[in-house]
Amino acid sequence: MTEKERKKYHKERSYDISHRDFEKGQIVLLGDCMIERLPMARYLNEKVFYNNGIEGDTTDLLESSLYKRAIKYKPKKCFISIGSNDIGLNDASVKTIYHNIVRIIETLKQRTKKTEIYIVSVIPVNNSSTKQCVSEKAQDRDNFDIKMLNYYLRNYARKHHIGYVDIAKHLKNDYEQLNLEYTIDGFHLNEFGYDIYKKCIEQYV
Repeated sequence: MTEKERKKYHKERSYDISHRDFEKGQIVLLGDCMIERLPMARYLNEKVFYNNGIEGDTTDLLESSLYKRAIKYKPKKCFISIGSNDIGLNDASVKTIYHNIVRIIETLKQRTKKTEIYIVSVIPVNNSSTKQCVSEKAQDRDNFDIKMLNYYLRNYARKHHIGYVDIAKHLKNDYEQLNLEYTIDGFHLNEFGYDIYKKCIEQYV
């Protein structure tokens, strides 16, 4: 997906999210493809969830569409999974990504005061040559940056009494990489990976 195609898709999906029928006070999921590809028909269907993830999402794009995707929903709980594409697509520094995420959270706290906010850890990648088809997204981001971003986000969550869902801990191997058992291409999750993803989120709903 080119940069132009990514922004076009983001705009179209943001519009659809903003104009769907919805009930306020429910649970909203925000983020990139890790969220959008979560099979909602199989997972988390015991409660009302709105999957407002967008493939190719970055912190800048999320911030610019925050009203359409979260604020107007006035969610009871909001899970945010964002940052990986800032590393891979924008080559942004960890500190810049971290401050962008904090700004998003602070905006949510100010404009949806009753919303419980949960930060979802960024999942590492695995560009191992043992995979037949390794995603470019697994090759253009560094797991050290992902580890550091998660470190900053976890500390921020503790300091400000925000929920932190450490999915990465359950999906990585002993080498701080995404476990190949849970991925189709070193970046996107398979059904086993999403089983774990779902269980981690369920603990907080």
